[in-house]
Amino acid sequence: MKKELTTVKNKIKKLKTKKAQIDEELEPLFIREEELENEEIIAICRKNNITIKDLMSKFRKKQGEVKKSDYEIQETTTLINQNNNENEENKDENY
Repeated sequence: MKKELTTVKNKIKKLKTKKAQIDEELEPLFIREEELENEEIIAICRKNNITIKDLMSKFRKKQGEVKKSDYEIQETTTLINQNNNENEENKDENY
């Protein structure tokens, strides 16, 4: 039993070391990926004559629509829950 435990612990240690190395290698890749995506967005905006101001305006408008949609969904859910609760109360009263 002790031998197996030692083996498992050693494997865990090796995997943690590999994971640390992978994480270390991934970090600069994630940063570069984000930089390249930003450069691509800028290139597309330039190609289509879209200013950063226009882009931010569209983003804020879309963000407002999403928030409004989320609020409407929340309100609808609340109304449905209230209706369900009332139906349960009415059902209990009828029995």
